[in-house]
Amino acid sequence: MKGIGRMRFVVVVGLALGAVAPAAAQAPPPPAVVAAAEATPPLPNPDAAITAAIKTRIDASKLFRNAQMIVSTENGHVVLWGTVQTDFAHEQALEIARTTIGVVKIDDQIRLDIQSPSAPTRN
Repeated sequence: MKGIGRMRFVVVVGLALGAVAPAAAQAPPPPAVVAAAEATPPLPNPDAAITAAIKTRIDASKLFRNAQMIVSTENGHVVLWGTVQTDFAHEQALEIARTTIGVVKIDDQIRLDIQSPSAPTRN
């Protein structure tokens, strides 16, 4: 952003926060005791949400049409298994995992398909 655009952004954010802060200060305090019937429902499994988000983005991409991919998540640690046709598809799969919210670490177990022209000819 340039100087004027940045300044406008700061002013807009400041005005928005100024409008919200007095309302939040006047809000009544939350009740001290919550009845058992009013208990909050259990939160959804974040690992399942991470896995679903990665699988959805991979399935939406045409790069992975012939790829065989398995995605597994445990405590934010994502494991990607499978084969892809090109190095570019490999990098894109890693980029999808990297940019998914909640991912802490990525274990890359993706290999190039042996029948792919870009696969190595020797080990």
